[in-house]
Amino acid sequence: MRKRLLAAAMFAALLTPAALAQTVPPPAPRESLTVAEAKAALFGIHLYGTTTDFGMKWDECIEPDGDTLYTTPEGQMHGRLTISPRGYACFAYEDTGFRAPQCFVVWRNKDGLALTSEFGGGEVFVTTKVVHGIRTCEKADLIG
Repeated sequence: MRKRLLAAAMFAALLTPAALAQTVPPPAPRESLTVAEAKAALFGIHLYGTTTDFGMKWDECIEPDGDTLYTTPEGQMHGRLTISPRGYACFAYEDTGFRAPQCFVVWRNKDGLALTSEFGGGEVFVTTKVVHGIRTCEKADLIG
């Protein structure tokens, strides 16, 4: 009985790394943007992109002062962007009273930028288009 349990445990241990490799996205590259680079790259732009795991299309317009308008297939949210002392892009939205920022490591990729959770893993937000020189983001008229 013990031999079967031991054999089953060893077999499971061998499968675990392969199973994890299929479900956990690769960590963000070590060369994330610095505080100055993140500020220069993220304010006054409109990002368009998709997520790596679900392929969800998204866009986020970011005004020069950090006000944002985040759009997904589920709707729009007004938010604010700040850059942490570590250079992370931290987004907080009005649905939480701007009290629950989600911070992301930002790095450059071939199409512009990519963002992943400061904790690693999870969805990676990859840009497919970046528009520079944005001055204002106007919330769409949702009534009539």
